[in-house]
Amino acid sequence: MKSMRSCVIFLATVLLALAGHSSVAEPAIQAEPGTGMAFGAFDITESDLAVTHVVLMRIKPTKMYMGSSGEKATVTYTNGEFFSPNLTPGVYAVMGFFSGSKFFALEKSLKSNTLQIEPGRVTYAGSYKLTLEKGGLFRQDKGSFARIDTPDAETQLLRWLAKELDGTGWASIVNARMNEAS
Repeated sequence: MKSMRSCVIFLATVLLALAGHSSVAEPAIQAEPGTGMAFGAFDITESDLAVTHVVLMRIKPTKMYMGSSGEKATVTYTNGEFFSPNLTPGVYAVMGFFSGSKFFALEKSLKSNTLQIEPGRVTYAGSYKLTLEKGGLFRQDKGSFARIDTPDAETQLLRWLAKELDGTGWASIVNARMNEAS
């Protein structure tokens, strides 16, 4: 009986392991006609908090939003890089970011955080240096940010984006933008 139970446990473990390694292809990010893409990064090396989601908000033509949501969710990676595909053309602002479920607004002038999204184009939303500290029992989270754009930062992010979106509907558009930037 003991050997039978061990055998069942072993087979269940093997099946779970095989199921975990099955290759399920992720759906490709297709470029929707008439849309653009934004990309950028938050340098979080001096922060206690991670950036888990970046909020872009269309400000021209204006659009009503509820709460701190933007028109499209952005994809954010562990090092703070982000991109937001298939944005409707217009002027957008980087409004803030989430660290988990907590929203942090970028409270400086919107003008320094705006970008123009054009159909079929990839636009640099900027690079931002974050310094965030978690609050304690009687302290709130606090922090600061500064825009730290450089041509090298943009080029590095375009290389990263080209690898991330290789084989998707945005690959040729990202590669064309990378050629313009070099």
